[in-house]
Amino acid sequence: MKIHSLFVLVALIAQTAGAAQIVTISKFQYGKQWAFDKEELQLLCRADRSVFALNMSTLMQYPLNEKANSEMQSGQVKAVPVETILLDDPAIPGRKMSIAPFTARAEQLCDK
Repeated sequence: MKIHSLFVLVALIAQTAGAAQIVTISKFQYGKQWAFDKEELQLLCRADRSVFALNMSTLMQYPLNEKANSEMQSGQVKAVPVETILLDDPAIPGRKMSIAPFTARAEQLCDK
């Protein structure tokens, strides 16, 4: 199992090698805007401007923009829909929290 996890981590790193940067974000930083059921995530912009949220403890990645969604749906990248980790919006029953602030932050990495 450890070898499999190591292989997945190496594959993920190799897949993201063309990225501008990775930045860590946390619930503490965003307070009530925090949209995820995880306490901490990494944001990543790849060379093709697809942006993802990464959960390094599970090695899962979640698409944050249309380019990343297309890559997930076509099988170019192994990812899980971001909706699986979104919290419900307490201000609007039946709606999930917005990922807009996190997508914007991840897209800033594309310009570096």
